[in-house]
Amino acid sequence: MKIFTKTKYAAFTLTELMVSVGCGVLILAAVVAAGVSLQKSYAATEAYSTTEGNELRVLDYVAMDCRRATSGTVPGTATPTPYVGTGSFVSGSWVAASSGTMALILSLPVYYSSTSSSAAPNTPTLSSGVITYGSGSVTVSYQQSGTNFTREVIVQNSGGTVLSDTITPIAQNVASFAVTDTDLTNWISCSIMFFPTFTHNAGNGTWWSGLNNPDTAPANSVGSNGDWYAINGTATDPTTVGNVYFKSGGTYSLVENEKATTVACKTFLRNASAR
Repeated sequence: MKIFTKTKYAAFTLTELMVSVGCGVLILAAVVAAGVSLQKSYAATEAYSTTEGNELRVLDYVAMDCRRATSGTVPGTATPTPYVGTGSFVSGSWVAASSGTMALILSLPVYYSSTSSSAAPNTPTLSSGVITYGSGSVTVSYQQSGTNFTREVIVQNSGGTVLSDTITPIAQNVASFAVTDTDLTNWISCSIMFFPTFTHNAGNGTWWSGLNNPDTAPANSVGSNGDWYAINGTATDPTTVGNVYFKSGGTYSLVENEKATTVACKTFLRNASAR
């Protein structure tokens, strides 16, 4: 005789399955949302740190060279056009690429015997209240090149022959550069404006800088849809300086609560002739 035993099976009901799937979806959505939020926070922190590093690096370089300089000059004008051009040295003289180019050129003593790794410091000599270090000249120039801020170092011997010419970008995302040439024999004052680092929902376009007349908005003929524009320090109305505009539908509109950042420094020429 065959005896049959009753087997008991355990399983989720359809209602229980639907509830558990729904809870799982909610948990996964929360995890994804938290991950996206963290990624945005990390990206914003990285952008802030990069921008702050650029700003501090520019100020440190300019202050360091000004403190070592004996004099300074400012070729160009204080009204740069959008994306100002670059200049160059020709036979020891600065040649601007356009009338809108502004540069800060500093003359430094020849502190070292050469530009090689084995260079030795020159012994300073004092004559009529002026300290000199060897023969020749060292010229350091700062200027905006596109959205980069560059530092060029030119070393010449006593005969005017260029021994080395090195250009180094020391900052990015630069909107404008201006120098106040009030007293370049004693002190130098300059300002550098940086574009904001935010990303617009409409996409990533090209940054422009400059001003329009009246300087309340950029000219719609500049750039393309999706581009941004920052009013630089040449604007006559100080309240508009740094205002950011976004171009859409062929027209620029002001982006509320967004401003370009401007850093400034005033540094004395410590090695200028005795005053």
